[in-house]
Amino acid sequence: MLSEEEARERLEDADENNDGLITWKEYLSDSYGIESDENTLDISEENEHLIEDDKRMWQAADSNKDGLLDSNEWVAFSHPEEHPDMLPVILEQTLREKDKDNDGAISFQEFVGDRGSEMSKESLLEMKTKFDETLDKNKDGKLEGSEILSWVVPSNEEIAQEEVDHLFGHSDDDHDDLLSFPEVLEHHDVFVGSEATDYGDHLHNIHQFTDEL
Repeated sequence: MLSEEEARERLEDADENNDGLITWKEYLSDSYGIESDENTLDISEENEHLIEDDKRMWQAADSNKDGLLDSNEWVAFSHPEEHPDMLPVILEQTLREKDKDNDGAISFQEFVGDRGSEMSKESLLEMKTKFDETLDKNKDGKLEGSEILSWVVPSNEEIAQEEVDHLFGHSDDDHDDLLSFPEVLEHHDVFVGSEATDYGDHLHNIHQFTDEL
């Protein structure tokens, strides 16, 4: 798994004494360039919040509670979304960040957040549709528990389906649930860089391709 390889490489960089374990001090030094999180005067407000979140994640990943992270614990800390034991911490952090009225759930307004004022009406409607039809499984107008996790930690299948729906929604002009070659050509900009197809890179050269036809 690529993420594990990346995490283990990062461990080698952060492990200053090369003992195969990461201390909290080593992590702070590697990630934030500080020796301690006790003197908050030396830490920006943004980093202070990030460090608080990291410490909660660290404590959850430290399964044997020795204050150190071995290679497996470090992978869980670095990629919590891939480890079921870490999901409650992700849920807690999401609620702490998004749940402004502290009711244990996320409303559509909280889901959109401050960015809503900068979004177009079309984008807001797309987000509302996603919120109502995809994320809000029990249709109670808010996201809770597993619904929140499905949003912030979607499965590969959910990501693929969402991207396919996006492609069809923008390209299936005759609404026959099929994409014809002319429709793909007409909407090639939608496909370029798409996560649902490996053809995106090839479509960067779509104009050259059509000239040859």
